[in-house]
Amino acid sequence: MSQNKPVALWAVPRSISTAFERVFVERDDFEVFHEPFSASYYYGEDRLSDRYADEEPKAEYNYRNVLTSILESPAERVFVKDMGYHAKGLMGPKFVSRFRNTFIVRDPKYVITSLHRMWPDFTLEETGFEQLYRLLRYATEAGDDPVVVDAMTFSENPVSILSAYCEHLEIPFRADSLSWRPRDVERWESWEGWHDQAQQSTGIEPAERKDPELPPELQEAYDYCLPYYYQLAARAIPGTARPAAQDS
Repeated sequence: MSQNKPVALWAVPRSISTAFERVFVERDDFEVFHEPFSASYYYGEDRLSDRYADEEPKAEYNYRNVLTSILESPAERVFVKDMGYHAKGLMGPKFVSRFRNTFIVRDPKYVITSLHRMWPDFTLEETGFEQLYRLLRYATEAGDDPVVVDAMTFSENPVSILSAYCEHLEIPFRADSLSWRPRDVERWESWEGWHDQAQQSTGIEPAERKDPELPPELQEAYDYCLPYYYQLAARAIPGTARPAAQDS
């Protein structure tokens, strides 16, 4: 098992988190686990969702088995990106203590309008905000000083935000990981259609700050998410964060 705790980036859906993860995919000093607990939440024998109820559950995806595969990685550095709600089956003080916990959030209006296009039948839990806030609470109550990234600020100030993120975690900031060639990322193939933009991109691109129109049927979900978002966003790295020393 790695001597260092895995870095976990806990996210809500449609929060530019895969673009953030792509930075670590491009580095050669991290093993990256892409949404490993999604398999548990949707496909394990102890799954918590019936979205894919027609699929035969698999023991290999059970929460404990997935967690063990992460913690027993031989890599010196491990990066995990996942939705907070996917980890609900393990969530608690002991679970968060196994990771260096970091978070990425986005205005819920952007999240739920985009999520609705992918899954018109999404559940309130699948918006992700409540469980993300719970993870933050567990981490802070355990004495951690978790770093929170605002997705829009990150897309507009990638060098500033990423360097502050790396400095907080005491890991090298690699400017060369901010650009790449478009390619299919094998570990993303289980979520076909969700990560096309992140695969076809060549670097971090500024997200468009246009206030999406919220359909009336999504107002309830928006009102549900907003208080959790405010609590999370209040801790976000400011866009003027001081760049750390680069390590090439």
